[in-house]
Amino acid sequence: MPMRLITLSTILSFLLIACGESSTPGFSETAGAGGNAGGGGSGEFTTTLSHTYEPQMLERAEETSDVCQSWVLGNEEPLYVRKVRQTNEGGWHHSNWFFVPEATYRPNEQLEGPDAQLEGTWRCSDRGFSEYIAAAAGGVFFAQSTQALDELQAFPDGAALEIPPRSVIVGSTHLLNITAGPLETAMTMEVEAVPAEEVQIRLTPFSFFIDDLAIPPAVDGVPTRSRTSMMCDLTESFQELLGKDEVDYNIYYVLGHYHQWGSAFNLSFVQEDGSVQTVFDIKNKIGEPIGSIIDPPMNNRGAPRLRSECGFINNTDETLRRGFQYGEMCDFLAYTDSNLKIGASGVNNQAMGVDEDGIAVFETDCGPVIGFPAYPDER
Repeated sequence: MPMRLITLSTILSFLLIACGESSTPGFSETAGAGGNAGGGGSGEFTTTLSHTYEPQMLERAEETSDVCQSWVLGNEEPLYVRKVRQTNEGGWHHSNWFFVPEATYRPNEQLEGPDAQLEGTWRCSDRGFSEYIAAAAGGVFFAQSTQALDELQAFPDGAALEIPPRSVIVGSTHLLNITAGPLETAMTMEVEAVPAEEVQIRLTPFSFFIDDLAIPPAVDGVPTRSRTSMMCDLTESFQELLGKDEVDYNIYYVLGHYHQWGSAFNLSFVQEDGSVQTVFDIKNKIGEPIGSIIDPPMNNRGAPRLRSECGFINNTDETLRRGFQYGEMCDFLAYTDSNLKIGASGVNNQAMGVDEDGIAVFETDCGPVIGFPAYPDER
């Protein structure tokens, strides 16, 4: 969140890559105390830049995943982005967008021909695109909730994403036409930027994903409810990358990610004594935004661990694994003021029995937490 799976999982998967109190990691109907659930495209928005990507043609039931699109910003100075809004005409199952230097994904004339342009639509494989390289070369710009037609990514006043000069926005897309006939569809992206003097906080992304999903099937035709979680300790990352003994950061925005069998997403801080502080908790359905501004930003209060969890309702007779159209995911993207780009994957899925509500519980181990300082000058 490719080539390998095109999801939030791969946004920072190998290199970078989330105030109510709760004693249990259950789900509620709304976002945590820091934010408002489901940040759609409504609300005040001042468009600084706008771009409509080339329309894509899909036959009935067609699915594509090797299509990249690029937008050349042409910015001679850093761009400080406070809001991004996307709208599309359907068929966009999900997409992830990155800012990279102009030289990162030059046209490959041998494969694309002499008329290929830096800006436009191209096969990701022709230019060697990978979300790992894009995230390492630049950073995460925007991530789309599954099948959301209209979505807003916004940060609190004073916080922004810094886009370096001469950057290109590159998106890896997963399209799926579920309509009764052919579909021509395009995405429009609007950006609200602010002057540098209005920025006190430069944000950086956390992105974690659960790679080892095993969502149990329905029993005798009755859908099975389950939840799967992962908890990662960030202590070593702060010590080794920033030289800090205490894990201290705020979260400004969270986006969860699941597919049609997903029913809920939760992100929480976990203290040494096991107490839990909910950051974000939502039960939006596929097609609805599963992200929210966290305003005011939420501080971890020294909690060294970060826990993500997804709820699922499986009405099929198959155990669902990680995958595209016929698979599931449990990923998240969060923007923080930690000065760290970090991520990890959940491995070694373990069945933990059922909870008091009869919901099957699964836990995964946190794989290595990998990352680096986003702004070395701020260390």
